[in-house]
Amino acid sequence: MRKTTGPVLLLVAACGGHPAPRSWGPLAVTRLGAADAYGPGIVSVSPSEVRFELAQPAHVIVLRIAQDGTIDRIFPQRDDEPTEQQVGWHYMEAPEPEPGAPPRILEPVLRSPDDLVRAARRAPPPASPIVDSTAPTYWLVVASDVPTSASQVHSLLRSAHREYRSVKVELEALPRVLIEGRAKTWAAYYARAEAERP
Repeated sequence: MRKTTGPVLLLVAACGGHPAPRSWGPLAVTRLGAADAYGPGIVSVSPSEVRFELAQPAHVIVLRIAQDGTIDRIFPQRDDEPTEQQVGWHYMEAPEPEPGAPPRILEPVLRSPDDLVRAARRAPPPASPIVDSTAPTYWLVVASDVPTSASQVHSLLRSAHREYRSVKVELEALPRVLIEGRAKTWAAYYARAEAERP
């Protein structure tokens, strides 16, 4: 009990008074790359926010991925925004969409079996249907030793070959798209956030 209580108190203190997202069960975080080099990574998620811990300074990219594969770039938002985050707890919240705002950074390119057949590609096994607002979202936090500006993130995602059979395949491919070949050390963490229950 002590081990879980301590970090939670630090999290609340370090996040400027933001209450911790409600948790519906234990958080399953997938770690890729040199995950131990940058620390535990994601510690809590909700559909609208993510909290993560870094054990050493790192340049950070934060994306939110919808069940249909659509990507929202959460951080960095501007090119003049420093991407290096210091050791400790960090909190990022997805902005509410503004009326008349342009569409998300990248629309989904997950392929259905019918789409793949029409394109003369082998179809993956059938997936379960996507459920509107109750579908989970995923948070991806990438930590590395190389800065990546908002326009670089946008450009790298736009130029990448983005046909994935599932959100899991997309989540595991995105860190490599964004930093592989540029960074000496990198780690990525992703976790699923269930839609909030009434």
